[in-house]
Amino acid sequence: MEIQLARIQVQNRFCTSCKSAIKARLAEIKSISNIELYVSESLVVFNFLRANELCDVLNVLSEIGHPEIGERFTNPNEAVSKICLC
Repeated sequence: MEIQLARIQVQNRFCTSCKSAIKARLAEIKSISNIELYVSESLVVFNFLRANELCDVLNVLSEIGHPEIGERFTNPNEAVSKICLC
């Protein structure tokens, strides 16, 4: 199985302070690695092996209020970051 690279641009910009909280939540997903977040681009980059791990990351990002660009909010409360306190 080959290691894949994912680059996900997210909605709801995050700040430098929130970057570590988002990274910590993503680190809970066991099979992803090399997680990097780029504040200026609202970009999340990581390595994964299986497609279900990519889905897990997308679900966590949506859950914390930073869904992938293009994902529609089904609930207006989802349009706000649940991690960013600034």
